[in-house]
Amino acid sequence: MTFQDFLILWQDLGLILYSILKAFLPLPSLEVVLVPLVMNTPSKWILYSLEGALGTFIGGGIGYFIAYKLGRKVLKNIASAKDIEKGEEMMEKYGLWAVFIGGITPIPDFLLGYLAGFTRMKFIPFALCDAIARLLRSLLICYMLKSLGRIMDVEKLGTWFSLIIMVWLVFRWWRGKRKVHQENIES
Repeated sequence: MTFQDFLILWQDLGLILYSILKAFLPLPSLEVVLVPLVMNTPSKWILYSLEGALGTFIGGGIGYFIAYKLGRKVLKNIASAKDIEKGEEMMEKYGLWAVFIGGITPIPDFLLGYLAGFTRMKFIPFALCDAIARLLRSLLICYMLKSLGRIMDVEKLGTWFSLIIMVWLVFRWWRGKRKVHQENIES
């Protein structure tokens, strides 16, 4: 069974579980899961958007409370010192705007909960802002994928399109992991 087959078989539960884990672990972007699901069943794009947003919201809360309890040291092995420092500066300077922008863009959004937690941002404003941003991102991505399915032959091109996006996202993830590993070796 391929990863894509697994996702299509487990659909809703698989999407929620992956989005929870992705929100506080340095995994490839949520699009790795959303692309094959929406391309396979475009009529469920709103449901997939809500499930992706719900999972990343829960995962963001988990990251928040882990960092709130353990502080900065929790990020030592999953993010580069430069990324942590830059993220902390953004949180201090922009507060909820940093959470919102981080939630709707493909920057390493798994850091948001951790940064909010160890900078002691208030949880309720963080959680609401994070939820809204992640929902907007999921809706936009799923809507675009659904619309893309109307203009291209999904049977012929959908799998290739999904595969290319997944390979690109996994490559970005791998490159980030390599960067963190190199920094840990150097320090």
